[in-house]
Amino acid sequence: MKKKHVVQSGIIGICVFALACIFQFTGFFTWSENKAYDGRIKATAPLFTASDDISLVIIDQESLNWAKEELGWSWPWPREAYGKIIDFFNRGNAASVAFDLVFTEPSLYGNEDDEKFAESCKNYNRAVHTVFYEKHDSDDAVLPIPSIKNSARIIGNVQSLLDSDGTARQERFYSTSSLKEPSLSIASLLISDEIYDSDPNSPIYNPNVENPEEKIDIQSIPKSKDGGMYVRFMTSIDDYHPYNAETILRSEFAIEKAEADGTEYNAGEDLLEPEQFDAGHIFVGVYAAGLFDIVATPISSSYAGVGVHLSQMDTILQRNFIYDIPTWSTIAIIVLMTIIGICLGETAGHTKVSTFVGRIAIFVFISALYIALAFAVFIKGAILPVSVPVAAIFLAFSVSIIKNYVTDGKKGRYVKAAFKQYLSPAVIDILIENPDALQLGGEEREITAYFSDVQGFTSISEQLSPTTLRDLLNTYLSAMTDIILASGGTIDKYEGDAIIAFWNAPLGQKDHAKRALEAALACQKKLADMQEELLGIQAREVGKDRAKPMFQRIGLNTGRAVVGNFGSRSRFDYTMLGDTVNLASRLEGTNKMFGTYTMCSKATMESAVNNGCQLAFRKISKIAVVGKKEGVEIFEPMQSEEFNGRKDDFEVFAKGYEQFVSGKFDEAAKIFASTKDKDPAAAKYIAKCESLIQNPPEAWDGVWKATEK
Repeated sequence: MKKKHVVQSGIIGICVFALACIFQFTGFFTWSENKAYDGRIKATAPLFTASDDISLVIIDQESLNWAKEELGWSWPWPREAYGKIIDFFNRGNAASVAFDLVFTEPSLYGNEDDEKFAESCKNYNRAVHTVFYEKHDSDDAVLPIPSIKNSARIIGNVQSLLDSDGTARQERFYSTSSLKEPSLSIASLLISDEIYDSDPNSPIYNPNVENPEEKIDIQSIPKSKDGGMYVRFMTSIDDYHPYNAETILRSEFAIEKAEADGTEYNAGEDLLEPEQFDAGHIFVGVYAAGLFDIVATPISSSYAGVGVHLSQMDTILQRNFIYDIPTWSTIAIIVLMTIIGICLGETAGHTKVSTFVGRIAIFVFISALYIALAFAVFIKGAILPVSVPVAAIFLAFSVSIIKNYVTDGKKGRYVKAAFKQYLSPAVIDILIENPDALQLGGEEREITAYFSDVQGFTSISEQLSPTTLRDLLNTYLSAMTDIILASGGTIDKYEGDAIIAFWNAPLGQKDHAKRALEAALACQKKLADMQEELLGIQAREVGKDRAKPMFQRIGLNTGRAVVGNFGSRSRFDYTMLGDTVNLASRLEGTNKMFGTYTMCSKATMESAVNNGCQLAFRKISKIAVVGKKEGVEIFEPMQSEEFNGRKDDFEVFAKGYEQFVSGKFDEAAKIFASTKDKDPAAAKYIAKCESLIQNPPEAWDGVWKATEK
């Protein structure tokens, strides 16, 4: 990237980052961030199981109907009913019973009714009654009548902590009044001695807490943005297996009757055993139409208010805490997303449509991946910001594209229009980034030329229809082209099944010979791997028996050539000309003479080795191709593993070749004969030796004279 692009991108990044931070820390995206939070709560709720230590007793419509029909109780019920509920859980040694009800008026059934309820609470000594504040930071409390208030072990606050949209995502530890009463769930946990507060300023601070390591310190609970704690909700309050009040009351009445009759209580299928609630926390609330309080939560806009208290206790007991990540982490995420957006925008702003679409796809994928990450880490409790990071990558991406389109788009479109006929998309992209690397009109430079052809393709094509032949060629050529382009090569042209390519033009590549050789062997391996696919294409038309495997011969040569635009005013190609190119073409055909499939000149081998090529090379011959008098040393490149596996055969071949060059054709033929079944080149040399024995050369210089292309 040029210096001016770096500067421009830096300015864009700083501006986007600053704007994103403003969005993040001023709450501009509060609404969308809340919705993203709600989505994570809903999505992850099924992954969590409600605590078995929490139970809910609901006064539902079924209980109201039963009480009216069987007991003659109208609503509101006599306080004796709640006393019976307390008595039942007292028998079962429940850890606490919290009422999500405020008994603000004396009982309609008289003072005695209130006293009975209060007596049951005192006997149990673990009842939690409720205080409610209409306004925050106010001491104007709504409290139970004195007799009931005084019967409670502790008073718990039920004032909800709502976000700006009226949704309960958090819950307080204490009320905002001067008395700072604990929340209903915190109060219940205090009774069971499962929680404490190590803050000396806390209203429940106790410097003499016994066994603190076995309890939960409120100070260890991650705090929410408003000083409370985030609550992890279950899918619904039904996850706590609520019991209706009718069942509890009938069970208590049955126990009392059994005691009066001197018989043993048997719960059966319809009633409950008190012992099953041993050490459990009980919440009592109203859940009948028109009676229960409703609060909006991430789970539902009509959620029973008591469910918030259940969920707070559940979150604490199971330590499924939710917490905001540190500010520095948020800033780091915004920086990262801004950088990613700029990088994507820089590469998408002036490339071809498919690449542009691909960058958009990457942008969408990264955004989706980040959102998925936010969901994944939320399972562990971390709240990653969603709206602002996604906005940051979007803004950076969009602004970078617009900037590139305005500043570089015109130049890029010109280069694309001029070169799309003959250059690979990857090379065009580089040229757009580095237009100074391009010289139009033709220039002489060193290149590595590549020619390939499919062995016996005429016999393959003759038995195929044009449609099948098209499919076969497209499949083959696409696979080979992908490898060549990936190595930085430029496709010159296709001639039927033949591929002509070169390296080191129009862009300079010091290691062009290395790239070309490695691409050639990669093409051979790819062709071997896709034989089944190519046979299958043929078999669709001619059957498996007539389908033929495909093998390609490749020739490579390195040297000086002229590269540039050649053709007419209306039609031209970016191609290569010169003896270097012709020799590469001849070497491709020369493979037939030696039974090989990949061949390169000595010039190509030496250039590749000098630039770090790790391939192995076997000298095949010194040959004078058709049209040339001077011999050229040629080599068969291969992977080191293959070379080492055939090393013994190659040593035999080298000895035979030495005799061949010396003109000792009989000796050479005998040596080649020992490996002819394993080495096609050795078999070809035997035939050549026999020909030379029958027709001795007048002056032998060790050069194999080619007689065909």
